[in-house]
Amino acid sequence: MKAKSVSLGLIVIGLLACGLWQAARTASSKTVFSAANQNPQKPYQGFPDFGQMISAGEFEAMKAQYAKKGQYLPGPFRLAQDFPKTKPTDVPDFFKIDFKDGDKWLDYINKARDYCFEGNIFGGSVEADFIPQKNTKRAWNHLPWMHWGDQGSEGFHGLIKEAPISPQQLTAAQTSQYQVYAVAFYNDFASYTLGRVWKNPNDPDPTVTDRRFGKDNGFPVGTVIFKLLYTDAPSDQVDYLQNPVEWTAFITPTWTATSNRIVTKVRLIQMDMMIRDDRAISTGGWVFLTFCYNGALKNATPWNNLVPVGMMWGNDPSYTKSIISSYPPTRTVINSDLKEGRINPSPELPPQHLGWGLRLDGPVDLNTSSCMSCHSTAGFPQTASLVPPNFFLPQPPTSSPEWLRYFRNIACATPFDPNMMSCDFSLMVSISLGNFAEYKTGVLGGFFDEEFGAPAKRPNRAGVSPREPIPRPRPQ
Repeated sequence: MKAKSVSLGLIVIGLLACGLWQAARTASSKTVFSAANQNPQKPYQGFPDFGQMISAGEFEAMKAQYAKKGQYLPGPFRLAQDFPKTKPTDVPDFFKIDFKDGDKWLDYINKARDYCFEGNIFGGSVEADFIPQKNTKRAWNHLPWMHWGDQGSEGFHGLIKEAPISPQQLTAAQTSQYQVYAVAFYNDFASYTLGRVWKNPNDPDPTVTDRRFGKDNGFPVGTVIFKLLYTDAPSDQVDYLQNPVEWTAFITPTWTATSNRIVTKVRLIQMDMMIRDDRAISTGGWVFLTFCYNGALKNATPWNNLVPVGMMWGNDPSYTKSIISSYPPTRTVINSDLKEGRINPSPELPPQHLGWGLRLDGPVDLNTSSCMSCHSTAGFPQTASLVPPNFFLPQPPTSSPEWLRYFRNIACATPFDPNMMSCDFSLMVSISLGNFAEYKTGVLGGFFDEEFGAPAKRPNRAGVSPREPIPRPRPQ
């Protein structure tokens, strides 16, 4: 067989030196993508646009029906993949705000939200918003290889099937289980790193986000990643979803279904952000922000109904008192003993359950984790569960070392476990690399050693089989 690329050879040597892999890959690399996946708006880079969609004929017929009614039909989704080859230098303006100074954290949050909105909201139909190729203010990109498998991206907006929502997790009126679909966006700093990871579309470099393989590895300061999360939960069961921002999506009728997708409307419920800010360097180098949609505010621009839940720049590892909010949330309880985060006290915020110890978490997140806790596990292969062990028990073992290790402050670009590579807090990167590894095994045949001995098809979420319904992941 012909030799692998130099980059992969260096990866293997580095991993062997770290004791992570026991054998070098010898399988040949092939060009496997067809021109049918080409994005006509950007130079072809070999990355498919989406994985789940109605047929082209059905789409054209549906588009014609919409046009007769004067309505806009989104799609087909085009993957934004114009990754810069040089690292940007000008960080966003909101970095000038000291989020640790009094109440300036709320100004930081709102300015960060505005940064994500600028150039992505066009007016008219909200279905036409957040198309990076139309943004004339700043560059945003998507992550390749989110199209693969049963949970892969759909063809209207690129939404991936992400997680279930338990009954009453959102409100007392929510009597049924629903599901979450999401799409993420990466600014120029983040896109620079993605371009390094996926420089060779047929041979990604997973060491780019692990500092052990280079002092400049990981996402650089200035990185902004945001994700829009949608649900099929109706407003009559979740009252703050009134006056919704609705998108057309091609989704499964229920969370447990893996096929028989339907075209339906989903409603914006949450927005998450990850920001690489050096002022959080002692606690990981990342700042996490979360927003909850509240349609009762009736803002003229409906996107402005996204209300800050709060922010965190550390896991407060010294705080070990176990507080687990029950479902349904009836009010937002703020824990003033937490020092590495802030929760919004505004009455505009719908009641939130928050995470363990009342750390930051969004409405569709688990009450036994936190934004930073979950994201700190991101790696390849994804051998670490995204949530603490036995989180589902009535009285989980919150005082155990196994539990508390999920609430450490881990430096950026550092692995949660030493036997995997860090994806620098990005669970989306972990999933994309796992998807590609699964693809290669299935299409090219045989095994690659990043799959061997570790679950590479899907992140191991609390020990659940990759083919079973899984607890809420926190990819971003």
